[in-house]
Amino acid sequence: MKIIMVSNEFPPSIGGVQTHVYELSRAMVRLGHEVTVITRLSDKSLPKHKAMDGVNVIRVGLSNNHMLYDFKLHRMLKTMISKEGFEAVHIHGMRPLKACKNLKVPVVFTNHTSSFLKRVTKGQAVLEKMRKQLVIAEQVFAPSDELVEATRKTGYAGPTHFISNGVDVNRFFPVETNLKSDLGIPKDAFVAVLARRLVEKNGVLYFAKAIVQANRPDLHVIVAGDGADRSLFEQIIREGNCSDRVHFLGGVDNQKMPEIFSAGDVSILPSLMEATSIAGLEAMACGLPLIGTNVGGIPVIIKDGETGVLVEPRSPEQLAEALNKLCEDREYAKRLGERSLERVRKDFSWDVIADITVNHIF
Repeated sequence: MKIIMVSNEFPPSIGGVQTHVYELSRAMVRLGHEVTVITRLSDKSLPKHKAMDGVNVIRVGLSNNHMLYDFKLHRMLKTMISKEGFEAVHIHGMRPLKACKNLKVPVVFTNHTSSFLKRVTKGQAVLEKMRKQLVIAEQVFAPSDELVEATRKTGYAGPTHFISNGVDVNRFFPVETNLKSDLGIPKDAFVAVLARRLVEKNGVLYFAKAIVQANRPDLHVIVAGDGADRSLFEQIIREGNCSDRVHFLGGVDNQKMPEIFSAGDVSILPSLMEATSIAGLEAMACGLPLIGTNVGGIPVIIKDGETGVLVEPRSPEQLAEALNKLCEDREYAKRLGERSLERVRKDFSWDVIADITVNHIF
């Protein structure tokens, strides 16, 4: 099949949507499909045309003016469909939706973001506007049941399907690493990895408080991420006298994450809203159990007591209790990690997710 992916966001910019589009496209190519990604040219130093792992990437200068944006993108898509024989358009992000009207091929939309969840709370007028945008799509996919329900709440009447995020199990797996010694972490320490943007929706300040409440000299934390809440996170840690046991790496290239996860014993997902977390799946593929909140798509990947521990959101107390439990029973933590690895390879590889997606489209 010949498929066009449309997304304003795409690597090298960092984020969940970017990762999803890139990895899903690569997996579709591995399955024998032809995929072209149309994305916005946000950095003029990037090439306008490039093949990335078999995926044809076209970066287009699109106006901030909505009418000009829609006109240029629509014309481009119509030309690709009529002259190059593309058979479907898969949209990521709501901005390109209007430009995909009347394309005479299946048009599907994946609803990724927490901003969508916020918008559906803003009243009937906003819901009706969202419904009119979504009606262009014949089907809507979403990586959490919460996003599926939010889509239906707009009044969208088409089919909606939960399809999980995935992970590249050929790139994410347990590796040898010297990161603990490089960071001065003792060999016998229990290491928690927080691979999150340090922003409110990710609940990171509740985790900072949990570190202090756990009050364990043998617990070290590696923080791979940055964001608006970093200074408050650091303040909580400093005031709790834990600074020597929390190691901030800042923003980290995704290529380096297998080494970081492999230095840990557990990964933390303290989110207030979340889809099937890509970072969580990456940690599982590196053999880590998860401690995560019972929100969004997190319970899909964490089977409590089997692949990790589920806690309630906004609860430093429950996070601290879970940390203490795994610190004190490291064999139990190891067993959870082994089951995580088994499950992610079976159910959440991008090849599995890509096959499910294509079967829904066609």
